[in-house]
Amino acid sequence: MHAPANAFHGRPRLPWFTPGLAALTAALYALAGGTPSSLVYDRAAIEAGEVWRLVTGHLVHLDLHHLGYNLGALLALGTAYELAPFGGPRRLALHIFGFGGLAVTATLLAVFPDTLRYCGLSAVLNTLYAALTLGLWRETREKIWLVALAASIAKIAWEAAFGPIFSAGLAWPPHLGAHVAGLLAGCLVALSRPSQISDEDPESLSQPVSANA
Repeated sequence: MHAPANAFHGRPRLPWFTPGLAALTAALYALAGGTPSSLVYDRAAIEAGEVWRLVTGHLVHLDLHHLGYNLGALLALGTAYELAPFGGPRRLALHIFGFGGLAVTATLLAVFPDTLRYCGLSAVLNTLYAALTLGLWRETREKIWLVALAASIAKIAWEAAFGPIFSAGLAWPPHLGAHVAGLLAGCLVALSRPSQISDEDPESLSQPVSANA
């Protein structure tokens, strides 16, 4: 048996951060249940010193529906990002969940003082989705990735006008400001990294890379 090769570089690489984070998120739900009062983002409790909520608020969920939807998205998008030529587990941890989580939390604290409680991974998943689709466009110049990014923007706009699409029925509605903050953070992550493909020679995408390069 052997590890599958990375489709872009031919190097064996197995994703490990994504399944690890998914296991941690599922374990928190199994141990603490839905909307655990000691772990959700709670503005008053944070101001009183319970700063761990700045992190755990992103990892706990309302119910099994909320958890299942976000875990499915995490496993699909996170695995793709870890295997992408511009990705990898370290960048996923630091750039997406570190920077993205910080951007979402800072937005909640600074821009939305009326948001007293919040939980879930979906806003940071917007960071991951934007960084992945925009990163793939920069590496391939295939317009389908810009269409995919535009679809996410359209989803947020639709939910702002007409209500939730996938999370209807949840006790707490999606926080669209947090989702926008996550999406913008993902765009910054993708645009801040130099493309590995020359802008003058996009056709080089199809050139095979030597195994010894």
